[in-house]
Amino acid sequence: MTSFETFVIGQAITIIAGLIGIYVKVTLKLKELEVRVNMVEKHDDQISKKLDLITEQLKQLFIQLQNKADR
Repeated sequence: MTSFETFVIGQAITIIAGLIGIYVKVTLKLKELEVRVNMVEKHDDQISKKLDLITEQLKQLFIQLQNKADR
């Protein structure tokens, strides 16, 4: 083997290792992003449920006040 062939093989191995490293990093970042999105969605669902409860309680209070005003 000549030194040129060794150089080319070394470069190929380096490029392949670099591509594998980039792939692993991107995959890991995407999984982290998915976890964060899931956490935000759960938090949004909790806030939505609380807002629905508050809205329902306000409606009930409004009806009670209306009933008192009608008397």
